[in-house]
Amino acid sequence: MLYLDGKKLEEILSAKDAVNAVKEAFSLYYQGKVTQPQRQVLTIKGNWWGIMSSYTDFSVVVKIVNVINENKNRGLPSVQGIVILMSPDTGEPLAVIDGTILTAIRTASASVLSTELSYGNRIPTLGIIGAGLEAYYHAKIASEYLSISRILITARKSHIELAKKIGADAVDLQTLLKESDVIFSTTSSKEPVVLGKFLKEDFHISSIGAHTPDAREIDDETIAKAKTYIVDSLQAVSSESGDYIQPQKKGLIKNVIEIGKIITDGIKIERPSIFKTVGISAQDNLTAYHAYKLSQTFSK
Repeated sequence: MLYLDGKKLEEILSAKDAVNAVKEAFSLYYQGKVTQPQRQVLTIKGNWWGIMSSYTDFSVVVKIVNVINENKNRGLPSVQGIVILMSPDTGEPLAVIDGTILTAIRTASASVLSTELSYGNRIPTLGIIGAGLEAYYHAKIASEYLSISRILITARKSHIELAKKIGADAVDLQTLLKESDVIFSTTSSKEPVVLGKFLKEDFHISSIGAHTPDAREIDDETIAKAKTYIVDSLQAVSSESGDYIQPQKKGLIKNVIEIGKIITDGIKIERPSIFKTVGISAQDNLTAYHAYKLSQTFSK
């Protein structure tokens, strides 16, 4: 059985490979070609744990993932996990994969894909809120896949170090919101960090946090301004994300559409736009499967 650690994943999965994998995942999910039960979620001592699984004709995946916010003070990623890839035909375990890095790669790839679909490939200024592992991979994959003139980054701490590492400008939150055309919000905040009063008229936001009903990354003013509200899974965000549940109850969300429908049906997105993702197992499945297949090529 193969083991793919984070270093190996980076070696074999280019940004293009990763973005194409999640693009295929969203399309298959929308077409009903992925069997995917709703993930099991536990919240214990303020920590979030999820068990995610999915089945396709060519791969089966189970992932255990967690969000441990205190890890930021321990020098560890706040999001960690492990992925098991199995054959749907024989039930044979094919690979054990570093779920921490796989999750970061597939999540960042989803944000980059939503940006390409909404804004295109040329981004004047990209703003990243957060300075953890997800922020790093969002910067990495976006820089490799898109043409970006400038990257801004802000966070409560560590963003100056990350800015140096990725060649970005460290700024305060208000400056980032005012000057960015596309914003990736990668925080564990329960209070909004994307504030509509500071944003440009034409924006695209990708928010990967606020994965519980009581948490928000995006304020109501931003959501009210958006002409298109894109989701990875309407079922998932409707039960898990405060960024969808709370404004939806207020009637603020307009034109909700799953990203898989946009991909499959070739729909043009109207901006300003928001992409809200809580992550679905199909992303892990297709990214893991393509990493496994590419590893076979690399080993030859």
